[in-house]
Amino acid sequence: MIKNIFIDLDNTIIKDEIEDAEYYRNALEKYGYNPDDCYILCETIDLYEASLTEDNPCYNKRECMEFINKHLNKNYCYELVDSINEMIGLYWTKRVMIPEDIMRKLSEKYNLYVFTNYFGETQLERLKTIGYDKYFKKVFGADEYGLKKFNKSFRKVLDEIKAKPEECLFIGDSLMGDVAIPKKIGMEAILFDYDGSRNDKNLIKDMNVSDYKVMTDFNQIFELIENMW
Repeated sequence: MIKNIFIDLDNTIIKDEIEDAEYYRNALEKYGYNPDDCYILCETIDLYEASLTEDNPCYNKRECMEFINKHLNKNYCYELVDSINEMIGLYWTKRVMIPEDIMRKLSEKYNLYVFTNYFGETQLERLKTIGYDKYFKKVFGADEYGLKKFNKSFRKVLDEIKAKPEECLFIGDSLMGDVAIPKKIGMEAILFDYDGSRNDKNLIKDMNVSDYKVMTDFNQIFELIENMW
């Protein structure tokens, strides 16, 4: 029986587009840097995430800035990442993908959590900005719990909420982090394939994961949850 539902944030609750890197301009200008670096900065943060390993699975602000400076041959101050996170928390929230009535109905029946591959505090601020924080019991961020592509990150989260994997459902747009890893440890999973490009089985071809659900909108997802669990 499903008691707990984990929902990804980027491209699941809030649509994430590269154009939103424009918000980095304010952070760069604040410290006197070239605001036109906003896109390459955004891309480099993604590269930092990709560089994390199972032995070092957690986001770290200082390590992030050191990676950025080395990769871009820059000398950005460490405070820049805080300014970037502030901009993301305040503004990177204009496209909400889950209707609020569905959000409310789910929260009335299940314990809802966000598990995200970014700084937890920043993502919580984004939820507050759109008024959805009240529906979630906690935001689990990669800075404290590790990236979702690692089994032990999920184990750490489940240990904290004292839940068995079979009591949990994960909903997200990442076939690896939101579906394959949850299924591997015994959770149910739904791939939110909102644009028809997320179900690339080549990403998990060696993981023997096949029995996950693929849905394109949250009205379908809500109906499936109501009928199956």
